[in-house]
Amino acid sequence: MAEINVIDWHIHPFRVDRWYEAWMPAFERAQAFGATEATMTRSEEDPLLFRQTTVWENREDFQRYWTSDDASAAREKAISYFNKPLLPTWHVPAGRG
Repeated sequence: MAEINVIDWHIHPFRVDRWYEAWMPAFERAQAFGATEATMTRSEEDPLLFRQTTVWENREDFQRYWTSDDASAAREKAISYFNKPLLPTWHVPAGRG
């Protein structure tokens, strides 16, 4: 069964553009590590909140992605642009419509 990883990025004021530029290349590599879907959404109520959602067949592929040189370097480059801690959470499908 597919598992869904969700990361809520809370970006510091006036740093969205720099965070986006630093993180998006790594986000776009998720599918190269086995993600079957990847989306990034931005909250309308809180424009500093971004939600990254990726779907994986297994958590090991996510771990390979999250600890890859690409993702690690991007997090390091963007470290001053988002709130810490950054906590990836796991979800499972509960319904489909």
